[in-house]
Amino acid sequence: MTRHENGFERFTQVRSVPALLLAAVLGGCGAGSEGAEPSDVALEPGTSTQALASCTPLCNGACTPVQLAQGAGLDRPVLPFGQSVYYAGAINYEANYSYFGQATPQANSGVLLAQRLWYPPTFLTNGTSAYALFRNPSNSQFSHFNEIMPDGRIVSVPGFNTSRSTSIPAVDATKLYALDLSDESVWSQPLTGGAWTQATRSIANVAGRSVHVDDTHLYIVADNVAKGLSIIWKAPKQNVATPTSFVSLPGSIVSLTSDATDLYFADRTGGLYKAAKSSGAVTRLASTATNLSITVDAERYYWFNGSALTATCKNGGGSQVLTTVSSSALTRTPEILSVDANGVYWRGSGSVWRIAK
Repeated sequence: MTRHENGFERFTQVRSVPALLLAAVLGGCGAGSEGAEPSDVALEPGTSTQALASCTPLCNGACTPVQLAQGAGLDRPVLPFGQSVYYAGAINYEANYSYFGQATPQANSGVLLAQRLWYPPTFLTNGTSAYALFRNPSNSQFSHFNEIMPDGRIVSVPGFNTSRSTSIPAVDATKLYALDLSDESVWSQPLTGGAWTQATRSIANVAGRSVHVDDTHLYIVADNVAKGLSIIWKAPKQNVATPTSFVSLPGSIVSLTSDATDLYFADRTGGLYKAAKSSGAVTRLASTATNLSITVDAERYYWFNGSALTATCKNGGGSQVLTTVSSSALTRTPEILSVDANGVYWRGSGSVWRIAK
């Protein structure tokens, strides 16, 4: 799962939200399991009891985790797409010990599609299409850039331009984006193949960590190590603009994701946040998060509150503990959580898990 500018523009005010006990009386998202810790999450002002009832408990209130696959050194986000769940990992990076796997939602269904890779693939999705990007596919049956089809087929994308590093990529409906770590500029090429073109100008004095995209803007996470800041930079997708400092926080921002109105992210101190896309105003959602990961769907955001995999209603309707995972089965690598319409997925230490919604 950055670099920084001299004299960033501003700190965005962080608003700490009062604590809210995860009690059964909240009803809307279901009660947390016995022994679960309280969260920092509170009702937004003006939230009605009718709104709380719209976020009904997942799994009818009783969730059962299912292990889909095993594999040493899992270090890529799990990608649920179509009829399958994809995972990848590396035993180590000193030789060709990486692999690429596929599972169904059924228990212990994982199979390896490729082994003895120099690097595990990077998974990308724009919500309707999904891709597997290989940095060095010479010892694999897959090409550099491959589309993952809903039926499980993996098809090479023709005309992919390999002239630029794609170690930090993102994708939207029509283009693949890559962060150039020599100057923190973003470049793009069509998903159908073709030449790279510059999408944003460079950012000075920062170290780039990730790039993200929505319908209108690019977001670049970059660290200003000298000032101890992590900054989300924002640039329009039209024209070649210089990114502007959008959100600044001490520490290191990881696991950035978004919905239509907000950015959601974690930091390395146990904080979860959301930032309004319209203004950059930041709300702290929790301060007890572990495992540096957050993911969202239309109604909830998902995170680890200690060892409790937790689903929290965006409308303020409380939290539901989906399961408790032993600390030995978790890894403090960012982006271990994924979600789709049918389930919640996570990777632990050598395993891939699913809870059906």
